[in-house]
Amino acid sequence: MDRSAVFVDAGYLFASGAKLVTGSLPPRSQLHLDHERVLELLVEKVREQSPLPLLRVYWYDGASHGPNPAHIALAFRESLKLRLGLVDEHGGQQGVDQLLAGDLVTLARNHAIADALLVSGDDDLRPAVEDAQALGVRVHLLGIAPIRENQAAALVQAADTSRELSAAEVGSFLSRRSK
Repeated sequence: MDRSAVFVDAGYLFASGAKLVTGSLPPRSQLHLDHERVLELLVEKVREQSPLPLLRVYWYDGASHGPNPAHIALAFRESLKLRLGLVDEHGGQQGVDQLLAGDLVTLARNHAIADALLVSGDDDLRPAVEDAQALGVRVHLLGIAPIRENQAAALVQAADTSRELSAAEVGSFLSRRSK
């Protein structure tokens, strides 16, 4: 079917975005992500890449003790599918890439999408990108500036197109919480 979808690795968005706008990697509890603004921006970006209607936004994140209030709010948004992996004792996400890869390939195999906007930097996703492409999906990679520092070169090379969000764009949806 001729539709597009957005796939967001929230861990990448927080980590790379925080480094860009704050110059460091503070804990998520010290950051404010304006979900409304970031989703508007991502829908705008997918429309720049593809004239096709949007199927939905897929939001991938880790959760250590079940969904947090932000996850719950996202889960009730129209045209958004929240997918949660785990967070280990060291704060690392587990299973998020597998969820994203599985959804991307399943949608491609079922001809549910023709274009995918992927917001991530992890080379673990490259095989799924290539599988989706082999099934006819165009994969557009969207990263956070500077992408040479936070996206795997092989992932960038595998994507059909690659763009980056500027500091101003990231600063429009991610900021340090005031104390």
